[in-house]
Amino acid sequence: MVPILRLFWVSAASVTLFGSCAGGGSAAEDGADTSVNKKARIQISNPVDTIILQRGTFRSQLISNGKLRAQQKSDLRFGSSGAVVWLVGGNGTPVTAGATIARLDEREAQIRLEQALQAMQKADIDLQDALLGFGYDIADTARVPRETMRIVRLRSGYDAAVTSLNSAKLSLENNVVTAPFTGKIANLKTKLHENPKGDFFCSVINDRSFDVEFNILESELAYVRVGQDVAVATFVEPTKRYAGHVTNINPAVDDKGQIIVTANIPNPGGLIDGMNVKVYIESAVAGKLVVPKSAVLVRDDREVLFRYDPATGKAMWTYVLIEMSNGDSHAVVANTDRGAELNVGDAVIVSGNLNLADGSDVEIKPNS
Repeated sequence: MVPILRLFWVSAASVTLFGSCAGGGSAAEDGADTSVNKKARIQISNPVDTIILQRGTFRSQLISNGKLRAQQKSDLRFGSSGAVVWLVGGNGTPVTAGATIARLDEREAQIRLEQALQAMQKADIDLQDALLGFGYDIADTARVPRETMRIVRLRSGYDAAVTSLNSAKLSLENNVVTAPFTGKIANLKTKLHENPKGDFFCSVINDRSFDVEFNILESELAYVRVGQDVAVATFVEPTKRYAGHVTNINPAVDDKGQIIVTANIPNPGGLIDGMNVKVYIESAVAGKLVVPKSAVLVRDDREVLFRYDPATGKAMWTYVLIEMSNGDSHAVVANTDRGAELNVGDAVIVSGNLNLADGSDVEIKPNS
C-alpha cells in the first residue's frame, strides 16, 4: 500500500506542477501578443498630412547666374606721357561730368604752346605782307580770290602755323583726364609722381544702376518678357533681393540652346560693378496643379507622389512630371507614359511619405 500511495502523490504533484506551468506560460504569451499587436498597429498607422488637389496660379520662378555691369562705364587714358602731378582722389571718389580727374606735368606742353603761338603771330604778319604784295588788305579778305588766298597762306606759312598751334593746344589738353559723365573712379592704379603704364589710366563708372546679363533655356522663353520684374541676390548677402526689370531679350539661340536676357537693376547701395549674382524671374501661370515640394519624391530616378484612397485607407503610388518649380512648390502633371492618373479633388499626401510604398496603410492626422 505504501508504494502505491507514494506513486499517486508524486503523479498528482506532477499534474499540479504541469498545470501551474501551463497556466503561467499562457499569461506570458498573452502579454507578448498584446505588445506585438500594439507595435504592429503603430507601424501600420503611418500618420500623414494631405491636401486636396486643385488647379491654381503657379508662381513660376526661373533662377540663373549673372554678372553686374555698370550701365555707363568709360576707360580713360592720357594722350600724352609724363608724371602725374595732381589727382582728385582714389578709387571710389565721386566725380561730376567734365571734372578734372588727374593732370600730368604740363611744363613741356606749355612751352610748345608758347612756341606755337609765336609762330602763329609771325605767320599772321607774313600773311598780311603777302596780301599787300597782291594788292589786297587783310581787312578785306572777302575780295581776295580763292586761289590767290590759297597761295598766300602757303607762302606765308600761315596754314602750317595754324596746324602747329592746334597740335600744341591738343597736347596740353592731353595732359588732363576729365570725367565723361557723373560717376565714380574705378581701377585706378597710378599714384602721384608716377608715369601711367600702358594706354590705360582709370575707369569712371556710373553705379546708380547696373545691367545684368543671364541665360535662360529656349524652353523657358515663354515665361520671360521685356518689362518683367526680376530680382537679384549677391553671394555676399544671398537673402537680400534687389529689384529690377527685363530690358531686352536677345533674338537668337546659341549652340547650347540658351538665350541671353538683360535686366536693369537700380542700385540703392551695396552693388558693385562686376559682382556675380543670382537672378530670379517670377511669373504667374494659371491653371496648374500645384503641390508642395514635400509631396514629390524621387524613386527609381522618377518623380512620384502618393495619393490617399479614402475607401481603403491606403497610399497610392503615382508617377508625375514636374512642369516647373519655385522655392516651395511644384506644378505637376500625371506621367501618362507610366500609366499614372492625377485629378482635381485627389487627396495628395504631403508629409509622412518618406517611407511609404504603394498600398501602405496610412492614417490622416487630425485637422489635416
